[in-house]
Amino acid sequence: MYRVLQHFNTSLNDYSVIFTSGATHSLKLVAESFDWIGSTTKNDKFVSSQNGFKEKGTNGCILKTDSYSDGRNAGTFMYLQDNHTSVLGMRELARKHGAAVCCLPHEEAFQCLMHCGCPDLDGSSVCDGNSLFVYPAQCNYSGLKYPLSWVSKVQNGLLNCKTEHKRQSKWFCLLDAASFVSTSVLDLSQVQPDFVCLSFYKVFGYPTGLGALLVKNSSAFVLERCYFGGGTVLISLSSQCEHVPRPALSDRFEDGTIPFLSIAALHHGFTVLKQLTGDMASVMNHTFSLARYLFQFLVRLHHSNESPATILYCDTTYEDASTQGNIINFNMLRPNGEYVGFIEVLNVANLNGIQLRTGCFCNPGACQRHLKLSDDDLRSHFQAGHVCGDERDLVNGQPTGSVRVSFGYMTTKSDVDKLINMLTSYFVQGPPVRKLPEWWPDFKQAYIQKYQSVLQKCDGLLNVDRVKTPAIVDGRPKLQINGDADDSNCISNYLQLNTMPHETVDGSSITVTDIYVYPVKSCGGMRTDSWVTGSKGLLYDREWMVVTPAGVGLTQKRDPKLCLIQPSIDLNSGLLILRFPEMPPISVPLDVTKNHNDSRVETSLCQSKVCGDRVQGWDCGDDVASWLSDALGRQGLRLIQQSVCDSRVSKGKNKLTAQDSNAEPVLSLSNEAQFLLVNRSSVEWLSNQLDKDQCDCNKETLLERFRSNLVIQGLKPFEENEWAHFQIGEVKFQSEGSCTRCQIVCIDQTTGEKTREPLRTLAAIFHGKTRFGVYLSQVSKGNMNISIGDKVNIL
Repeated sequence: MYRVLQHFNTSLNDYSVIFTSGATHSLKLVAESFDWIGSTTKNDKFVSSQNGFKEKGTNGCILKTDSYSDGRNAGTFMYLQDNHTSVLGMRELARKHGAAVCCLPHEEAFQCLMHCGCPDLDGSSVCDGNSLFVYPAQCNYSGLKYPLSWVSKVQNGLLNCKTEHKRQSKWFCLLDAASFVSTSVLDLSQVQPDFVCLSFYKVFGYPTGLGALLVKNSSAFVLERCYFGGGTVLISLSSQCEHVPRPALSDRFEDGTIPFLSIAALHHGFTVLKQLTGDMASVMNHTFSLARYLFQFLVRLHHSNESPATILYCDTTYEDASTQGNIINFNMLRPNGEYVGFIEVLNVANLNGIQLRTGCFCNPGACQRHLKLSDDDLRSHFQAGHVCGDERDLVNGQPTGSVRVSFGYMTTKSDVDKLINMLTSYFVQGPPVRKLPEWWPDFKQAYIQKYQSVLQKCDGLLNVDRVKTPAIVDGRPKLQINGDADDSNCISNYLQLNTMPHETVDGSSITVTDIYVYPVKSCGGMRTDSWVTGSKGLLYDREWMVVTPAGVGLTQKRDPKLCLIQPSIDLNSGLLILRFPEMPPISVPLDVTKNHNDSRVETSLCQSKVCGDRVQGWDCGDDVASWLSDALGRQGLRLIQQSVCDSRVSKGKNKLTAQDSNAEPVLSLSNEAQFLLVNRSSVEWLSNQLDKDQCDCNKETLLERFRSNLVIQGLKPFEENEWAHFQIGEVKFQSEGSCTRCQIVCIDQTTGEKTREPLRTLAAIFHGKTRFGVYLSQVSKGNMNISIGDKVNIL
């Protein structure tokens, strides 16, 4: 506790420390216990007694009704637009207690709070209710540092004119410092918010699940707790509603057993941080200089046709560490002005060992403001299926989020150079052009006017050298978007630009060359000359999966050795047979329910929350479970067979339109669609693009890496992307769009070894679009046969 307060240059005389599970928990504590009506004052204190229960707070909670008590009205909960989702959640509790709720837009906040006139409250005046303003010291989306001088202005009542009722209220300020304190100096002797929330994980990277709420002692009276837990009372009666809270604020709010081991680790964290960095001012200067360096590069980065390669989301010119933090937020642009989806950037970054974040970063207000999305836009994105945390990075060509890079005290310039090289090599077409945008001077002038008082006075922060750097405008010109770029157009354009020679093949000569069935999800494939289609794709394709003790599906992303498990289907004996190097084979019945003990198992298809379909299945028994654990060297694995009554549906972009289909196609345990088709000519073309000297993958087994069900030949590379409907033999199919590839294509399916290719080349050639192969859904109903040599006809 003392070490924490010392870090922020304060003491127990001014602040109390309440340890929490994180910044979100700290915000929730304030929302739950804040006295909106003002029924308590500074003079009301908890006084323990051993002679009775006559003091305040001994008889439990006094229930308040609606928004008034003794004729007093509840105050206002006001929050800045650019706040974390956890702050938005506070408004629901505020409304429940009768407080008015107000969101203060970004520009309006600056117009109001940068105003020099600060009307101090008359000490003799009577305030009607307590109000709370919450804002971040640093925006976790853009890295903007909001002026800390706002704290005193809020406390002096400057926001009374912004409330709905225009009544004079007593104002308190909660400073969300979680992002700020990770790399900046917070001096609580210079600026004194009533409440400060923070997360130690963001400061040290350890321990997780530990944060703190710092409470200004003179404002502690406004926090009232109804619930009390173990360790928070001096005495409580079981048969009567009587208890005596502990006198110390932290003792009243820290319920149960606190994480004392994690708290003890804080001392070591502060010590190591000081040994490595010297002080937080050094951390601030270091991380800001890295952010400025990257900003200077990205703002000048253009394609060879001189169109911008990036669009940056920021509010400052990256000239001053008192207004800008350690964050860069951006999206990549194609030469025609279309957006590159942030998931494509994320996949390429993962491939190159670069850690960054994508999405909206739990800051919907800042995301909406910077992406220039209206409320109706967000609603339409939701109706289109986009939700927080998913991988739908573009809706109708418009981004749903962005790419964020954050720098810490251990980040080096070489790390930034590695990121710059990745972005340039994968997402910039032709020789890069470096020039300043035309709108630069206008924004720079607007920035100076907006932050004039901050630039003249650093609000208690340490001054840093102001190195002049380029700026990007908030009023940047809008890009002309042509909608979500079709993969076939992107690839076709590339082929035309590179004038690759291809023979024109008559459509009647297109045939099936390979058929693969993958009985166990993410395990090896079974090649066959002929196979039957079922209601969910090829019969028995991805009908089983290996799950961990937590009930999560195990894939090659977590254990590449899964590809060495070779399943086969013996239809005559009705068995699934599994083989693994240097182990005897094992078999399970194709219909495991015949000998099942009726113990139904329910498990999650994917560990990721964006692929969280629930599936029902049958456990295939202890023998095969032990075999899998021995083969992969993982304890507690189980083999699950999908239940026949499971009803997962295709996630493809198209709906079946054939007259003989009136329902969405159902899925096995495949991720997206019933079938995956690959063109052998596309594979051969990609193989020729791999650098002979630097290629780390075996071209002979390149086809198997794409784990397709159907392989065809007889057409030009990537021509399959242009198809909508076609027929193989007697079976009709509909295209469900291209398959976005992940790191699994970088696993040699014959050895389990990881490589960088072919995903690196695929992403580099198509500027981040890592799509290869086509998803299919079967339009024809019933079980039908597909064989090698079947003709493919375009409908």
